[in-house]
Amino acid sequence: MLAIHFAPMQGYTDNAYRNVHDAIFGGVEAYYTPFIRIERGELRKKDIREALPENDETGKLVPQIIVRDEEEFRFLVDVLRNMGHKRIDVNMGCPFPMQTRKGRGAGILSNTEKAKAVLEAINAADDIAFSIKMRLGNENAEDCMSLLPAFNDTRLTHITMHPRIATQQYKGEVDLERFGAFVNECNHDIIYNGDLTSIDDVKRIENLFPQLKGVMIGRGLLMRPSLAMEYVSGEELSDEKLFKKVMRMHDDLLNEYSQTLQGDGHLLMKMKTFWEHLEGVIGRKQYKLIKKAINMTKYNAAIAVL
Repeated sequence: MLAIHFAPMQGYTDNAYRNVHDAIFGGVEAYYTPFIRIERGELRKKDIREALPENDETGKLVPQIIVRDEEEFRFLVDVLRNMGHKRIDVNMGCPFPMQTRKGRGAGILSNTEKAKAVLEAINAADDIAFSIKMRLGNENAEDCMSLLPAFNDTRLTHITMHPRIATQQYKGEVDLERFGAFVNECNHDIIYNGDLTSIDDVKRIENLFPQLKGVMIGRGLLMRPSLAMEYVSGEELSDEKLFKKVMRMHDDLLNEYSQTLQGDGHLLMKMKTFWEHLEGVIGRKQYKLIKKAINMTKYNAAIAVL
């Protein structure tokens, strides 16, 4: 059976979401922070809060960093080390142009010299366990194969591979042929990421690549928070049981965000975000009522008729 890793989803999988999801659904081997980066020469306060071990209740948190060179890598690793972290994931797969144009995320894959320097820095930081999340390449799907000898020489717990290039973002077909070639020649455990929204999807990848260590799921778990639990247990929840658990998750998150967010506007925006992928659980009509709510009074009225 494959281990299920919850992909970092900017704007969705914050500390509160991860903690509540683990308590109510579970089934997840590891939760990752949305990538932590240097901005204007320092860390954002939000990123620091997300990475603080005392804010994590899952015991499965892995902070993820995104860097353009070994200097940024060393800075961020020092910060996380001082927090007490022993595991760090390095993002070499983000496809968004705002990051790739700066040589971060998948952008570093097309800069062999800088990518290798980061990998050497990983080997030097031998008190931390590192993993890498990556794509086939930035603009060229052969980037991953060009860097494969360097990856094989790097001390890593695993590599998570999304088999698209960055310029595709999340469009077009995943390239399972190139993914398979990478898997066959890579010395590390591999975790598959990309387009997994059901148990059948997970089992299909498991059957195609039986040597995999696990899968990483993002949107699929936002759409069906029970997915990892159902895969691990082998039992699918009824619509009624799933709905009840989702509502329990909603209530716990509403309580948490009510204590931490300033003003109804921020709270409303955050709670609407929670429902963005859950139309399949509550139905289109009910989802539209939530989406149309212009204040918390109307929001609560929409929730009351679910």
